[in-house]
Amino acid sequence: MKPYPEVPEGLLVDRDGTVLRIRLNRPERRNAMTDDMVLGLIETLDAAGNDDGVRVISLSAVGANFCSGFDLAQRDTRERPRAGSTQRRMRWHVNRLIPAMLEVQLPIVSAATGWIAGLGLNLLLASDFAIVAEDARLWSPFTSSGFTPDSGGSWLLPRLVGVARAKEMILLGRQLTGAEAASWGLVYRSAPSPEVNALADDLVRELAAAATVAVGLAKLLIHRGLSSDLNAHLADEALALELASRSEDFKEGGRARAEKRRPEFGGR
Repeated sequence: MKPYPEVPEGLLVDRDGTVLRIRLNRPERRNAMTDDMVLGLIETLDAAGNDDGVRVISLSAVGANFCSGFDLAQRDTRERPRAGSTQRRMRWHVNRLIPAMLEVQLPIVSAATGWIAGLGLNLLLASDFAIVAEDARLWSPFTSSGFTPDSGGSWLLPRLVGVARAKEMILLGRQLTGAEAASWGLVYRSAPSPEVNALADDLVRELAAAATVAVGLAKLLIHRGLSSDLNAHLADEALALELASRSEDFKEGGRARAEKRRPEFGGR
């Protein structure tokens, strides 16, 4: 098991039994993310994926807002960086974060209220299940400020809601409420703000009791299938089935069917 990294300021990480709980903790800045928070989150996801004791990841935030994006104000801008610094920096920075969320073979459940913008929106979209407040504000603010999307936003949105609605959000800067996002299929569901965390916890408990190996491999298949042809995907399915059928949870599933009871999966 890869050890968990030292948690940077702005993140709270807690291993709660089989649940890894990650919370953004800069409420005074609407949980806008810093360089250290981005890198700490990448390292934490990497460690969780190598921790056999973790079966689900919970992602939420302290305060009224989930995340207002990346905090550019935290950087020292007194000296103009040399040309190309942005694309060089992003390769090891935010461009590693969304793939880390999509590739970790554990389900990620996000609970979000208030502002969900920029990088915060992309964190939500890269989660496997997102439960948002009905009055939350989801926003891709990039072109409204004169620049272009980053951290996978222009890749995630068209795949989730189609090209036309992605253009509405990205090119026109259309803000959505949480209720609208749920009606578009952009998030798993919306709920009144006071109910969001409880609903997310219910889902976390359900996933923590699921067949972790099969769930992780199924997540991998879904994301790989977005960019592979049918024959390659069928080969991936066959390999995933082979691996899942060797798990203890597969055996428990067979016993439960034979005994006509609910399976009790151990995540192995």
